[in-house]
Amino acid sequence: MESCRRIMVVEDSETQALKMRYVLEAEGWEVISTSSAEMSLEALNHTVPDLILVDYHLPGIRGDELCRRIRMNVNTRGIPVLMMTVEENHGSELHGLESGADDYVSKSVDAEILLARIRALLRKSPSQASVLNPADSSFRRSRLLAIDDSPTYLQYLAEELGDEGYQVDQVTSGRAGLDRLAMEAFDCALVDLEMPDLSGIDVCRRIVELRHKTDNFIAILMLTARETKEDMTRGLEAGADDFVGKSSDLAVLKARIRALLRRKFFQEENRKIVEELKNKELETVRARTEKEAAEARAALAEQLAETNRKLKETQTHLIHSEKMASLGQLVAGIAHEINNPLAFVLNNLFTVESSFNQVVSQAEPHLAPASLAKVEKIQTRLGGMRQGLERVKELVLKLRTFSRLDEGEFKTVDIHESIDSVLLFLQHQMKGRIEIEKHYGSVSKLACYAGGVNQVLMNLLANALYAIERRGRIVITTTQSEDMFCISVRDTGKGIPEAIRHRIFEPFFTTKPLGQGTGLGLAISYGIVQAHQGTIEVHSEENVGTEFIIRLPMALEEVAAL
Repeated sequence: MESCRRIMVVEDSETQALKMRYVLEAEGWEVISTSSAEMSLEALNHTVPDLILVDYHLPGIRGDELCRRIRMNVNTRGIPVLMMTVEENHGSELHGLESGADDYVSKSVDAEILLARIRALLRKSPSQASVLNPADSSFRRSRLLAIDDSPTYLQYLAEELGDEGYQVDQVTSGRAGLDRLAMEAFDCALVDLEMPDLSGIDVCRRIVELRHKTDNFIAILMLTARETKEDMTRGLEAGADDFVGKSSDLAVLKARIRALLRRKFFQEENRKIVEELKNKELETVRARTEKEAAEARAALAEQLAETNRKLKETQTHLIHSEKMASLGQLVAGIAHEINNPLAFVLNNLFTVESSFNQVVSQAEPHLAPASLAKVEKIQTRLGGMRQGLERVKELVLKLRTFSRLDEGEFKTVDIHESIDSVLLFLQHQMKGRIEIEKHYGSVSKLACYAGGVNQVLMNLLANALYAIERRGRIVITTTQSEDMFCISVRDTGKGIPEAIRHRIFEPFFTTKPLGQGTGLGLAISYGIVQAHQGTIEVHSEENVGTEFIIRLPMALEEVAAL
């Protein structure tokens, strides 16, 4: 991951900037160079580096002021800052650390030490998540653990740092210090490099392991009586966050402790914010999941309701179709049973009439007037019987036509005959109160599903009869255009109220009393017409009447053959 690090170098000297770039890029880090504080602040609006190297002496805005502005910006205040200067005095170092820098080194420092300090800062970079004000002195209430084999130096640290508000605990061995750190909470550990029982390097490594296990960032400041390059590098590489000599100015030591604690608070704030973001994200995901689940349940419930409605509609349609099919079979059976004796009677009647007329023609000259009157009366009665039987024959023929109600085949039928057969079947509902007016066109043949069309005619004519409460008239008209066959059924009934006119084709919608209608007649008729690729429309006016117009394609036979 370190090879992906991005370092911003703020340096007005081209020579120093090139030197820094060479050292940093040799580590595989990306380098962003700016020559002034103003340029770096502008660059920070567009990019977020992992660490900023700042020259103390910059033209215009100095490095310490740039550091303050970085800490004041919510978006950049958590970025580690390493301040560099050519000056090697404690006053500049103290001033740089107090301005918000996390570390302070001389430009003349060895490259190896510089890289070690950069790695120490990058190791626990808070990645700009902190909202802590660096000027806030609340971190001074932190708890420190000083690990040094010199009781005198420990007492000196406790007194000096205690005056700053820190709680300083003291241990004189490395093992004892590790035991305390494992059992108690400390914000920072001050570790002497030279310990008799356990070296400061080993103590430092153990603390790093401990903070990985507990996920608690314990800042580590390594102390040494000798500030050699080797010791400093070893300490920083072992995990120390900073390295300071025991002979350093006490103010500098305090400033470096504050910088370390500031970084610790940054780290803790970062963890809190990350946890809050995770919790919010989980809440968002949970809420979104619950919403999607609720929507899915609602959609499923709606789908189930629609499926249930269609099942009920299909079930009722099937029952209705079964009734019509049974009725058609019954009518066909009755017609067949009547047709046999009817043919027998008609044939015998013809024989009787022929024989009677022959006998009468031979006996007529010998008959008295009274007998001749009886003969004429018999001939009249025989003619009446023939007319009655012919009407029965016609009735049987129409019943056989009506019996096609259960036919589902596609065939050419005579629509006018179908209308007449349906009217015959509904004759008992007219009772002399309904006048039927027919206006048939010249074309009567239509290729269609005979049973379906008869069912539509039955539904429309039955509704027209129901709409006429007393006396009235039903007008049936058929016409034909170039490509459509039109059937109009108009009644003089009570009409359909405008408020419910748009619902008349809805399944199960009916205005009839409970038990007198299923609300499927027009819905089924609409479906049958749609299956014929035709249209059905309604025109109605209350207290005047209603007209249904059906248009069926003349060339439907060609479509059905595809």
